[in-house]
Amino acid sequence: MLEPIITFEARSEWFGLMARDVREVARLRGVRPVPRAPEVIAGLAEVHGRVVTLIDLDRLLPAGEAPGAPDPPHPTPTGDRDEFGVVLALPYDHLGILVRSDVDVAAATEDVETPPGGAASWLQARLPIGERLLNVLSLPALVLRVEETIRKGFRPGPQGAVDEES
Repeated sequence: MLEPIITFEARSEWFGLMARDVREVARLRGVRPVPRAPEVIAGLAEVHGRVVTLIDLDRLLPAGEAPGAPDPPHPTPTGDRDEFGVVLALPYDHLGILVRSDVDVAAATEDVETPPGGAASWLQARLPIGERLLNVLSLPALVLRVEETIRKGFRPGPQGAVDEES
């Protein structure tokens, strides 16, 4: 039996997570920014009484790394458009992906396979569905990438560096 895939768009590409990797999809009422957080953290949102840290996939994937995608400008506030939080399943249920597009469910017409060599580490598979190509995200690799990006933001500069304003 083929498993459903939760799908959404980011960086002008079609992405998805296996349904087993998603706790829920929630319409967000507001995303609160986190001061001094790396730009890959879109902010915090309350989902059914729980605080979820939202990942900004548009900013997590560097320019040119999304398969076949040009480098779009950083997203702007969506105004009246709905935003969704794709809340991840255990053990990552404190994290979610901020989605600025519609969220849908797709059914793969074949088993999910590992992508060919040279594909990005965060990519679990690339599946043709209809006339589109779905980039299925690897949840552990995606979370690892977020953690690495956050750690980089807190690394001290070279020793002996002096602040120019001092």
